[in-house]
Amino acid sequence: MVPLRWTLVHKGRRVLENRSQLEQVLRGRLGAAFARHAYGMRRWVDLFAVRLPEIRDPHLTELVAAIVHQNARHAVLFRERAVAHELDPDRYECPPEGEATYEGIPEDLDETLAYALGSLEHFADLLAVYAEVAQLPRDAEVLAEVRAENDRAIAKLRAAVGHSSNGAAATAHQLYRVRELVETPLYVNRG
Repeated sequence: MVPLRWTLVHKGRRVLENRSQLEQVLRGRLGAAFARHAYGMRRWVDLFAVRLPEIRDPHLTELVAAIVHQNARHAVLFRERAVAHELDPDRYECPPEGEATYEGIPEDLDETLAYALGSLEHFADLLAVYAEVAQLPRDAEVLAEVRAENDRAIAKLRAAVGHSSNGAAATAHQLYRVRELVETPLYVNRG
């Protein structure tokens, strides 16, 4: 398996360099990706929801609450898609490199938002790949819906974060890059 590589494109956005490899691995195994993200979205809900009481800025409270709500809703949608692919999303086992993406969330709220931005940018890149390999109409519909909502969340986070916390976003990108190195080959056995 060729390692995932990242390249910078316009506006500092990072994208998967070996997109075709990931597409090949996921063909006929998209249910495994749905199960993975159902787990990940649930983790984000748990990790972000506990932060709400400490946020004093009502606009940031609204933003974080919206991200929590969006992730909870997307987790349900992705769980349903995993089940449609005859996979039990509760049987997903996150590798240690995956857990590192959740453990890497900073304590500082501004840094947390920047980290979330990096995470959602990475997710956007993965969603684009998933859309390319989706074979079932309902998979394509769910992915289109989630992509649109994810893009709106990215725009809101960019406005809230600005350029002051690019380090945390870069950290998220790096941790997710490592996760993909481990996760991609596991799809073969899960799907």
